[in-house]
Amino acid sequence: MDLMNDKTNKALVAMSVPIALGMLSTFLFQVIDTYFVGQLGSDALAALSFASTLYFLLIGIFIGLAVGVSILVGKAFGARSEVLMKQTSLIALTISLLFAVFILSIGLASLDPLFRLLGAEAEILSMIKQYLVPLLLGMPLLTLGLVAGGALRATGTVLLPEVLMAIAGVLNLIFDYLLIFGHGGFPQLGIEGAAWATVLSWVFVCLGMMLLLRNKQLLQFELPPWKIWQKTSRQIFSLSTPTIVNQMIGPLTLMYLTFLLAMESTQAVAAFGIAGRLETLLMIGILGVSTALTPFIAQNVGAQRKERVEEAIVFGGKASTYLGLAVALILFLSIRPLASLFSNDPSVIKQTSLYFYVVSLSYISYGLYLVTSSIFNGLELPLEALGISCVKSFLFTLPLTWIGSYWGVIGIFAGLSFSNLLAGVYAAWRMRKELDRVESKLLQEPILHSYWKDLKGMFNG
Repeated sequence: MDLMNDKTNKALVAMSVPIALGMLSTFLFQVIDTYFVGQLGSDALAALSFASTLYFLLIGIFIGLAVGVSILVGKAFGARSEVLMKQTSLIALTISLLFAVFILSIGLASLDPLFRLLGAEAEILSMIKQYLVPLLLGMPLLTLGLVAGGALRATGTVLLPEVLMAIAGVLNLIFDYLLIFGHGGFPQLGIEGAAWATVLSWVFVCLGMMLLLRNKQLLQFELPPWKIWQKTSRQIFSLSTPTIVNQMIGPLTLMYLTFLLAMESTQAVAAFGIAGRLETLLMIGILGVSTALTPFIAQNVGAQRKERVEEAIVFGGKASTYLGLAVALILFLSIRPLASLFSNDPSVIKQTSLYFYVVSLSYISYGLYLVTSSIFNGLELPLEALGISCVKSFLFTLPLTWIGSYWGVIGIFAGLSFSNLLAGVYAAWRMRKELDRVESKLLQEPILHSYWKDLKGMFNG
């Protein structure tokens, strides 16, 4: 697709759908992981929930790095600089590999003190380590895949990376079945088997993304001059660092929420783990749109196509509203049957359902927060995106959930829901200020009038 000439809505839908489908495969098999681990009991589910806090923290770091790379590659593509695209891709892959090795070393050394601090009991701590050690060892493979995928999407190559992710998800499912329960002559590894299944799927992702980079002529093996290494490395970290910090805030907040819930019960932690994975799965539409917006806007900024940037902002705002409403409706109608798939513990089922009854009310606002952060990244304003995340976590989520904890699990969930609502309002205000600064024409049309036109068009069509 041509991100600078195809109709904006068409291009963004064409990008968002395969990205969302790729995420669907990845998140769906994370949910299946949760289903299989749930067969091992509520303690295993709680261990998975604890482990996910560190896992998502590390993933967030490398997603942030990939976002910075996609911005640089997208700008080079918009400026028609093929040499710069190749140099940026090679330098980014090298940096990401070295960074991954450094991060996994720290992660391995911090497992015991970290999860004791979060409130994990000795038996659950043992299962956490069984799950996380293989994942940490395989992290460099995933890192290379994420960064390569970011570079590919920045040039409009969207479908093939997501097909790779979908195939990897199927491989993860197959190896889950074989390694968790010991079928087909494989050893019965329990929760550790779920981790090794994931690592094996990462091997496929890494190799596949490298081949795609090579086939799309985005990878060269000729080392750039040292000055180019220095300049590009500074640019990557300049753009990535705020995004990395931004991506880390969510998982750190997740750790804090897990800590609060661990003081309530192991079942509450298990329920939170189930809810988190289901929530991510159901939010793939909004996540797909937000992921597509960053490279789309970056390319059009590079090409100085201001009108297309504004069209993308409108698209993102409306998509977050409509998709957030759809997710909330789905959950209200089906959450108890969904929760019962993952556990036969009545307490876990009850608290998983409670989470969605309370938190899903805030999904429209939460989607707006996600989309706005991606728009700011595409505009090369990562500090604005970081500021929104800091306000959400430190001014809204942490104090509201702490206050809510005095009323138990329901209070914690209510605090999270209110923080999502406030974050969406704050993100919209920050975006409006930016549009006012650049004297955007978008401010001339009332927001409600635009939604009203969509509603009339739906019924008249």
